[in-house]
Amino acid sequence: MTSLRKPTDETLLIINDSKKDSDLFYASHFLVGDPLIYIEHGGRKFLLVSDLEYGRAEKEADVDEVVGTAELEAKLRGQGKAARLTSIADLFLQSQGGAQKIAVPASMPFGLARQLRELGYELECREDPVLPERWFKTPEEIEHIAGSQKAGEAAMGLVIETLRSSEIRDDLLYHDGEVLTSEGLRKMAQKLLLDKSCQAEDIIIAAGDQCCDPHNRGTGPIPANQTIIIDIFPQSEETRYWGDMTRTVVRGKASDEARKLYQDVFDAQDGAIKELRDGACGKEIHQGIVKLFEARGNKTEERNGSKVGFFHGTGHGVGLDIHENPRLGKVGHELKTGHVITIEPGLYYPGVGGVRIEDLLVVTEDGHHNLTSFPKGPETFEI
Repeated sequence: MTSLRKPTDETLLIINDSKKDSDLFYASHFLVGDPLIYIEHGGRKFLLVSDLEYGRAEKEADVDEVVGTAELEAKLRGQGKAARLTSIADLFLQSQGGAQKIAVPASMPFGLARQLRELGYELECREDPVLPERWFKTPEEIEHIAGSQKAGEAAMGLVIETLRSSEIRDDLLYHDGEVLTSEGLRKMAQKLLLDKSCQAEDIIIAAGDQCCDPHNRGTGPIPANQTIIIDIFPQSEETRYWGDMTRTVVRGKASDEARKLYQDVFDAQDGAIKELRDGACGKEIHQGIVKLFEARGNKTEERNGSKVGFFHGTGHGVGLDIHENPRLGKVGHELKTGHVITIEPGLYYPGVGGVRIEDLLVVTEDGHHNLTSFPKGPETFEI
């Protein structure tokens, strides 16, 4: 994949490693775990790298010029100065005509920002989005996201089939003679994803009251007859793009209260998905879910010091980061063609259980395209 970033007339500086900084990878299409200096200046894109990375950067980076830093470092030392990353960037900018004002990400460490100010630069703090075009996915990006989603669906299928084939004994689940645990299922899913060149460190497989905390990864034995939330979000090691999906099941027999929760969440998600289109408002979609839940008697409140009900956002963007813009929630963005978002309402009540259903979708001019094909619905709840 080539870089999708076109330089502007302003001066933009990003100092980071591109494994951590998705903006840097998006702009340069060069992946490395060591600090890089990325500069846009005079309508051109520059990537400043160590001699160790220079050869690979020349072949892989999609910039106008790759610059080795050895000469710049030597010149700074010759002047009796430390070859700090900010000083290297400053010296290079001087060689390109200089700049007084530079745009930097809001996430830039304070120490680097202070050094740049000491060098005489006026900084323009670029709040998210640092690169606005990242909100809009190209067909190639959508294909990459769909690939990660497909891998996630394979892992979801493995987890659910393992649960389905498990034996219920004394309200616990047994598989191949061993008690089935969240940790065991997670490792099983992670191994399958690794075979598909994906990583997924934080898969959620939480059961019973554990799944009433939406980001509890889940620990210990999986109980029978209780809700199990399975949230799988793999990142492709090749493309760096993520997938994201959630399903909720019960191995055994669900309570009437849990069945109602599932039906309400399913209906809420279905209604929200039908509202997706170019120009739809993420805040209004979220409010529609809130109203449906309230109308069906699902209160969101605090009980015994913890929130219950529906107390998270409806969705978020997915791309090179698992959580990115646009957002659908109390503060929601206007949705546009090319946005890739999740729709993931949930209800959580200790003693009853938690239910969340999540699909990954592309917003289109007249609706949406669902990248998630894994079965859902009341008929899939009890297995």
